[in-house]
Amino acid sequence: MESENYLSEEEQYKKILNKDEIKKIKDPELRELRQKYWELRLKKVLDTTGIKTDEQLQEEMDKIFEAEQQELNEYRNK
Repeated sequence: MESENYLSEEEQYKKILNKDEIKKIKDPELRELRQKYWELRLKKVLDTTGIKTDEQLQEEMDKIFEAEQQELNEYRNK
């Protein structure tokens, strides 16, 4: 992968990244972190037995985003 295909520093910390954008993160540790939370959000969206309302889904998504932001902040402070 050529360097111009990688996301910029600012882009890799956007609140929401799609799967293709995550693949363009140069640092493997950061890429894995962002992939982990992408997969958690996907599981919640596909959870037809545990999530009954849009409000429940939004609450779960908010929790995931908050956890991701905390972990991203810890990663940045390394």
